[in-house]
Amino acid sequence: MQAIRPAVLTAPGMDLGWTQNGELSATLCGLLWAVAVILFKKSGELVPPVVLNLFKGSVGLVLFLATMLVFGLPLFPADASRADWIVLLLSGAIGIGIADSLLFAALNRLGAGRNAIVDCLYSPLVILCSIVYLAEPLSAWLFVAIGGMIGAILIGTWRPATVSDPAELKSIRIGVGLGALSQLLMAIGIVMAKPVLDTSEPWWATTVRLVGGWGFLIVHGLMPAHRRSTIRAFTPGRQWLLTVPASVVGTYLALIFWILGMKYTYTTTASVLNQMSTIFMLVLATLFLKEALTWRKVVAIVIGTAAGVLAGLVGGT
Repeated sequence: MQAIRPAVLTAPGMDLGWTQNGELSATLCGLLWAVAVILFKKSGELVPPVVLNLFKGSVGLVLFLATMLVFGLPLFPADASRADWIVLLLSGAIGIGIADSLLFAALNRLGAGRNAIVDCLYSPLVILCSIVYLAEPLSAWLFVAIGGMIGAILIGTWRPATVSDPAELKSIRIGVGLGALSQLLMAIGIVMAKPVLDTSEPWWATTVRLVGGWGFLIVHGLMPAHRRSTIRAFTPGRQWLLTVPASVVGTYLALIFWILGMKYTYTTTASVLNQMSTIFMLVLATLFLKEALTWRKVVAIVIGTAAGVLAGLVGGT
């Protein structure tokens, strides 16, 4: 098994001391995303999924544009082709604009603990999409990882022992479907952008993907069905106590540490450490959302995390 250290660039001035520890950065990315999910779960009680996604995308985009300005990174690099722009914008529309809205809808139905189990699908789906789209080699171990993910989801969400209400069971099943589709679209968005990401400055590429997601969402947010909720979400109020921190943590800080993790350690190592977000989510959901810590969830998280680690290792073969 051979892992290749990615040739990734980053902004001048970001190579400061401990930020060059890729393993620590990747772990912090997982922790920050878990914190953001908890905040997004509470935000979802006040703001609809599409509007919440538009709000967090707007905050993240402003912060990334400001960061590029501070570090002197060009928004229109000379070596970026029209095809690069199109791919990244489309990737953002699919992987951020659509996928994150579905993620928030799933989060509202499943809660953070069960959603963490469904999130384990991400690594195998990225590898499957890479096989189809990038013609990467197929490993038999991938099917073992996928089987583990499916088993984890069935154990942790499909027939939870503490749920007997048919309406709640239906909501959970819909949530699983929305969450799985969200992970698939995220994987498609990343894989289709991978050839561009491999050769581009990641701050620029991430910002362009955010633009693609934001552009898709602003159209939906201004439609009659969402317009009133959009105006309310962007008007300062008590919802900002949740939506602003969630957006800063999830759409800015977590992405920064994702970039640093990918730069300073092996891709497979970073992806496995990012997967620790599932464990962090389960713990934080129990502590702060008072979600029940059942044996099903614990077993499902253990199986799902192991399958995610296996998928990450498969991806590096």
